[in-house]
This record gives sequence, C-alpha cells and structure tokens, in this order.
Amino acid sequence: MKKVFATVLPAVLLLLGTQANAQLIPGAGYLRSTDTVKNTSSSDAPSTEAMNGFYIGASYNIPIVGVLGIAPGFYADMLFQSKDADGGSKFLNYSAASRYTEVDLNIPVNLTLKFNVGGNAAIFAYGGPVFQYAVMARTTTSGTIRLLGQNATRNDAFNHLDAENGTLNPFNIYMGGGAGFQLGDLQLVVGYDYGLLNSVNTKNYSGYEGHRGNLKVGLNIAL
Repeated sequence: MKKVFATVLPAVLLLLGTQANAQLIPGAGYLRSTDTVKNTSSSDAPSTEAMNGFYIGASYNIPIVGVLGIAPGFYADMLFQSKDADGGSKFLNYSAASRYTEVDLNIPVNLTLKFNVGGNAAIFAYGGPVFQYAVMARTTTSGTIRLLGQNATRNDAFNHLDAENGTLNPFNIYMGGGAGFQLGDLQLVVGYDYGLLNSVNTKNYSGYEGHRGNLKVGLNIAL
C-alpha cells in the first residue's frame, strides 16, 4: 500500500509541472473525523470515535474543457482527541488523562465543475479519490493516585502504527466530494470523504472492520 502512495505522488507532481494554465489554490480549514469500528463476529452495535483537527495544503486546478477541470493536490492534516476521568473519596483520589494525536498525508485527485454566477462570483463542485498515508498516530496517557496525601504518577505512550501491536491501518483510500462558493480569489469549501478501506490493522486485530468519514470546512485562496 505504501508503494501506491509513493507512485501517485510523483505522477501528480509530473502532471502539475506540464500544465502552464494550472491555478494554484492553497487552503486550510477545520476537520472532523469519525471512525466507526465493528466486531464482525459480534452482534453488538459498532463503536464510534470522533476526532477534531485541521488540514492545510494546496491543489492545482487544471482546466480540461469548458467548466470541467481536474484538481490534484497535496495536504496534511492533524487530528486530536482528549479523554479525562477522576474520582475517589476523602482519603483516596485518582485522575487519568489520555491524548491522541494523528498526522496524515493526503493526495486528492478531483474532477471539478465551476460555474460563474455573475461579476467575480462563482459556484463549484468537486469529487474524486483521496490517497492517505498516516505518518503518526500516538496516544499518551497519564494517571495519578493520591492516597493519604501521597501521590503516585504513571505516564505511558502507545504507537498505533506499531508493526506488532498497532491498531491503525496507515494507508487508506477515500472517495468523496464537496462544493463551494468563490468571491474574487476567496473560496469557502465544504466537503466529505468516506474511507473505502478498513481503518483497522487486521494483521494485529483480525475480526474488526472500521471505516472513516471526514468532514471538512475550509477557506481557499485562488492565486
């Protein structure tokens, strides 16, 4: 799967370098990722985890004919999730916290449709695959127990991309699309991508199937 990502990126860069009329469109925005995981051997309802974060990157809009174009790009995203718990009594107290951080590299290859609606305003839509590779996925945990005025603290870290124990499949292919409004050089964009591949590392956790959905809301600048 890593070879697929390594093949797509040079192909996109080659395409960009051969198009004199291509328009660079950098952008950034809010990202909400929801991972739904099901135990395929159980009748229990799937579990859902939501993470918030942001993305930043750029695409290259290449006109094909009329309102139709193609927009390959490259962007990185970061996702975060925090969980806290505490409790106890007058003599015994505990507190625990976990922090999840994920960094992904993404190569979208979208077909685009753009329609001028008067003046310097336009509406547009896009859709296509997104090739994703996770470069970091880590949970850090810390816990403290206070007994009769004495504290005991423990800190741990878990790598979700670890070859032996990792939970996350680092490679995924999404299919998605979105729409936006452009005024002058500024674009407001809303999009959604759905993961086609299993997000769970089945080598270490067989019998589980997970799929991700990513909601994106952002601002672009058409240069």
